[in-house]
Amino acid sequence: MTPVHMTFRIDNIDVPNKDPFQNDQFERKPDVEFLTDLIRQLGGPFVMALYLNSGMGKSTLVRILIECLKKEGHRCIYFDACKVDHTTDPLVALVASIDLFTLNLSDLNQKSTYPKHIQKVKELTTTLARTSTVNSINALTSRLIDLEADLLTAKLSQSIQGTNGDVVAKFNQDSELFEKFRNELTEAMRLLRNDDTVQQSKNITGPSLVIFVDQLDHCRPTFAVQLLERIKHLFDIPGIVFVLALDPGQIMASIQTVYRSKIHAAGFSRRFFNLEYDIPKPHLQHYISSLITQFGLDPTFKERSNPRTQYERNRFVAFLRFLAVDNKLSFRDIEICVKRMRIVMDQTPSNRYLDPVLLAFLIVLHLSDSEFYGGLLDGYESTEAVNRCLPEPQYPERVGDSVKRGPFEREIDIVHACLLMADPDRSRASERIKELKQKERFFNYRIERNQASSILQMIDDAAIFNRSHLSLSQISKIIRSVSKVS
Repeated sequence: MTPVHMTFRIDNIDVPNKDPFQNDQFERKPDVEFLTDLIRQLGGPFVMALYLNSGMGKSTLVRILIECLKKEGHRCIYFDACKVDHTTDPLVALVASIDLFTLNLSDLNQKSTYPKHIQKVKELTTTLARTSTVNSINALTSRLIDLEADLLTAKLSQSIQGTNGDVVAKFNQDSELFEKFRNELTEAMRLLRNDDTVQQSKNITGPSLVIFVDQLDHCRPTFAVQLLERIKHLFDIPGIVFVLALDPGQIMASIQTVYRSKIHAAGFSRRFFNLEYDIPKPHLQHYISSLITQFGLDPTFKERSNPRTQYERNRFVAFLRFLAVDNKLSFRDIEICVKRMRIVMDQTPSNRYLDPVLLAFLIVLHLSDSEFYGGLLDGYESTEAVNRCLPEPQYPERVGDSVKRGPFEREIDIVHACLLMADPDRSRASERIKELKQKERFFNYRIERNQASSILQMIDDAAIFNRSHLSLSQISKIIRSVSKVS
């Protein structure tokens, strides 16, 4: 048997050039087509924010969008902000990404002229990055933000005058540098736009260059905000369009961190963006299914071959979605749960039975109500109390004298059966089993009689296969060992 390597992180999904949507698991094609058409109509300057929550595939969406634009002949740059947030000034990294961008210019004059303008941009970047005025103001602001406004103003003025002399002359000098930077970059973008090959063979309309900024919401707050400021003040020129994929909550938190409570983050962020576009959330069941595949849990389902114990993968995915919705888990929370499931399953000895349905319930419970989880696993809480942590059963209407059980009742029965078998208080578990047998024989309501029969059958099946020796303490130890995995 080929060993399965443990996967505890989600690698980038392959985005083929020929068919960018080949591995698209979230059905993003309508959104990408809309955005592609929108960008095609922009001439720049323009800054677009694509809002997606963490775990919703921001990077994959960006890469698909880039490939679709490239197929039409657009020039695109992918800028991973998180990889360069160690730099003091994000302007340096941003200009470096433009400098490294490979061009296919056909006009000989443009081939020789374009690099000259980019070289000037690089030289001006070096000067701008060394400029102390902005850095000194930022440093003082971060230390004095909680002081009264007049005291802050006085301190800033005193500091600038003490370190830079004539503050007006310094301001004029910086303004001249900014203007030169913009002029050189504007000319470089004009050359790209007027390239003969692109215009004649592709008949392209739209910006000269589209710069996609990814992972900005994972950067240091000061770096993230400074990059937004640099884009606003230095790249506001014809021909350039910025597309930033962001988690709105995280980027607002960065703004709040830098400017503290003195500012309304949502309103302040709009000064950076010309357009904000909310990407619809993916179908939750598709998302969970893709996580199970990406974290390598599919073999777990294939190994359950016995007819009495096997469960169908899609039904399990639906049950996990059932739990996630009831507990109001975010996409990021769900990713953490599936990741922890993979680790626990890998750490469980092969001769010990651990039902993934039970495991999913316990991990979700630990994430949503750790206090009750602790009481349950340590034996202080009765297994009957678990009912208050499970979604309310949804029963269909009666059909004649019969009543069919709800769509996830079997999974709920698995949870009850496993917890009863593993309850450290054996006398309490025995009493509960007696109650179930009484309900199975004498209870008047068909629903509860069916549930009792189902749970008892699962306990009997587990005993037959010698799988009743798993203790809650063993499960608890494994789950608690990965409780800090995120």
